[in-house]
Amino acid sequence: MSKSPARLSGLLVLAAAAFLLSGCISSILADRAITAPNQQHPPKVVRDAAYAARMDGLYTQAWRLPVGPPAAELSVAVLEPGDYHFNYRIELRQNASGRKYLSPQSDWAKPAAAAVVPVAKGTVLLLHGYMDSKESMHHWAVALAECGYRTVLVDFRGQGRSTGDVISFGQFECRDLAQLLDDLQKRGLFTDRIGVLGVSYGASMGLLLAAHDARVGAMVALEPFSSAETAVVEFAHGVAPSEAAKISADTFQAGVAKAARRGNFSWQEGDVLAAMKQVKVPVLFFHGAKDRWLSPDNSRRLLAAAPDGSRLTLLDGDDHVSLSMRLNPIATEVRVWLDEHLK
Repeated sequence: MSKSPARLSGLLVLAAAAFLLSGCISSILADRAITAPNQQHPPKVVRDAAYAARMDGLYTQAWRLPVGPPAAELSVAVLEPGDYHFNYRIELRQNASGRKYLSPQSDWAKPAAAAVVPVAKGTVLLLHGYMDSKESMHHWAVALAECGYRTVLVDFRGQGRSTGDVISFGQFECRDLAQLLDDLQKRGLFTDRIGVLGVSYGASMGLLLAAHDARVGAMVALEPFSSAETAVVEFAHGVAPSEAAKISADTFQAGVAKAARRGNFSWQEGDVLAAMKQVKVPVLFFHGAKDRWLSPDNSRRLLAAAPDGSRLTLLDGDDHVSLSMRLNPIATEVRVWLDEHLK
């Protein structure tokens, strides 16, 4: 899924308090699960106009795409290949209360409009994590653009600057992404095959897309979950273990069941492990060995069901947050993988 640990912990502490004071704990859990994340906690690109303007200045083109049902509008942006003089680093910082946190920092210079743009050697769709936005994937977008790829970023429904009131952890999102591929083809932004790189929630949505759409020709999955239905509970226990421990397993399961009924979707559509039997392209997996939000066992299960040629790299020093920010040392392996499978 992905997000700042302190911010998510705060949200879950508040949710847990509400659970414990409420006579219908499972209903609150259900509503929080399906309500659009950007209605519960808007990401930085929505809250900070200066940040949004800076990121918008990076894109070659951007537009909004109607999708559905249920109806929503996706925010889409594209970077064409070129030399962006990209400088990216992850810094350890400390806030006023003394809490240390990782902060990605980046600088770039957008190629001049008059500059000759090289012909893209392929197109790669980048998919962000839960409660985040497409801007959280800009490090991959620029890095791959400098390697010659056209990169496409999109906010999932109900996240970032997209609209939509309800999310489904797979059923609606997979359909949305297929409609996005239709639109990209109409715009001439890719022909027969496209690469997909996703982080956490986005990695799982990408795997579902690959299972249902033969246009996915290369797949890279960073810290995916293997089942949406179990991931929402695992994630809660991982992010706020003491608060989640106060909620019984039966209550969590009742909330999960209510979420599907209220959102009018099926958790089976978010069963990534079951969908793997339909994936035809090898998958390159990465997972942090220290991930306590979505265990590395998720990637191990998916690898066991993945096509021949798939592989998994566990990064010993990474947890869920640090891996989502990372480029090195995995960027070279990702580029080689895309070059091989999209050639």
